[in-house]
Amino acid sequence: MSDFRSHSLNTKELYLGAAYLLFEAVFFAPLLQYLNLLFSKPLPQSMVNFLFFSINFGAVVLIFRKYLNDQLQLLPDVMGKVLGVAAIGFCVYWTMNFLLVQILLTINPDHFSINDVTIQSLVAEDYALMLIGTVVFVPIAEETLFRGLLFRGLYDRSPVLAWLVSILLFCAVHVMNYIGVYPADTILLCFLQYLPAGICLAGAYRFSGSILCPILIHAAVNLIGVMAMR
Repeated sequence: MSDFRSHSLNTKELYLGAAYLLFEAVFFAPLLQYLNLLFSKPLPQSMVNFLFFSINFGAVVLIFRKYLNDQLQLLPDVMGKVLGVAAIGFCVYWTMNFLLVQILLTINPDHFSINDVTIQSLVAEDYALMLIGTVVFVPIAEETLFRGLLFRGLYDRSPVLAWLVSILLFCAVHVMNYIGVYPADTILLCFLQYLPAGICLAGAYRFSGSILCPILIHAAVNLIGVMAMR
């Protein structure tokens, strides 16, 4: 059986991955939007987002190809554990998310997820592209970066730091593009709404021993969300 601590990223993956994560989180989306405006007829936002998803996916797979290949090689040994932990993690996520949303609605009865509003508009514009992007490309890319790079990469140095950094940055990346667009209290509540996902996905990797476990949970959650928006 594979143990979480028995496999890690190599030095090249750690440094290239960290540099790419900084670029992806801060510069990539604004750069794509800027380049799109240079066209005489800009692409629809659904296509711009799909390009973001697909290019990000390709870059992550390229940078972390050895790590991901190692994870696939280990899958036969941990398949049962992956499926079991994924089922538990999926249920725990929805329970935590439901309870947290009730708390947030108590704090602000008008609370809504600003990221969900954006996704819903893109789903209405092109359902097929958003389905592929959010269910296939996003889970693999985000789990490799946030759970593989950050959580696993920091765990040997400090488990506490690994949990905190991977969870908080995962929450931040989902709201940072809205800073200055929405009030600070709205952004803070939306930030908090991603805590259950950050906790459960990191936990799924930790207890299954495979990055494929949080990928599976992430894909299932996104699939349900996109289908509900159709």
